[in-house]
Amino acid sequence: MKKGFSILILLFITYSCKNATNKEVQFGEIPYQEPSVSSNTITILPKDTATLKNMEAKIDIGLVKQCSEEGITSFHMDSITDTKKYLDNSIVENALGKIPVNGQKDWLLKANEWERFSCYQWEENQNYFLFTLLQKDESCCLTLFLCVADKEGELVTIRLLGLSGADGGWYENDWGERKGFGKFKLFHDSHYDEDKFENGVDLGITREHEYTELEISLKLKSFQIDTINYHKTEVFIKN
Repeated sequence: MKKGFSILILLFITYSCKNATNKEVQFGEIPYQEPSVSSNTITILPKDTATLKNMEAKIDIGLVKQCSEEGITSFHMDSITDTKKYLDNSIVENALGKIPVNGQKDWLLKANEWERFSCYQWEENQNYFLFTLLQKDESCCLTLFLCVADKEGELVTIRLLGLSGADGGWYENDWGERKGFGKFKLFHDSHYDEDKFENGVDLGITREHEYTELEISLKLKSFQIDTINYHKTEVFIKN
């Protein structure tokens, strides 16, 4: 009798764990599976390095559609909120993290417990699948990225669209206007404040302001970038 009661308790605990819910959704997480002694488990693992590399360069289009809203729109960073529909970190590490942002070889996307990527929007035509991701950096910023893949899911390029945030005297708030498929007019607006002292007296702040207008257009496997307007100023703001 005691043995039967213990089995019932164990089954109840197992069922409760399987039905636990979490408000934060992680897309693309691979569920744990018990190791199998069958040789079939081994044969599904890619042994060819070239094949593995090719797999890692791809994104699951169906998965992105599942966690994103259809239709990429114009945006203003200070009105965007984190969707909390997070991509599993392994997708960032094995696929998105292989493509340099803005073509800069040292700028690669990374995900950890402080920086995560949530799905935002997507659109496609006969040649390309485009989707946007939000990166929430708990220390300061919210950043919007545009990712481009072919219709097979092979990643082509990643582009920064805009960000908002503030940290240590720096502040930035960007916005963008969608002009067509893969085409945006981007506005980057930032300033940096530095306190100015003289003989221990705080006189005010020196503000460096930077403003840029760009137009980006997807051409084949990269973006054509045209600078429309740029200016940088420095002013002193007295206390």
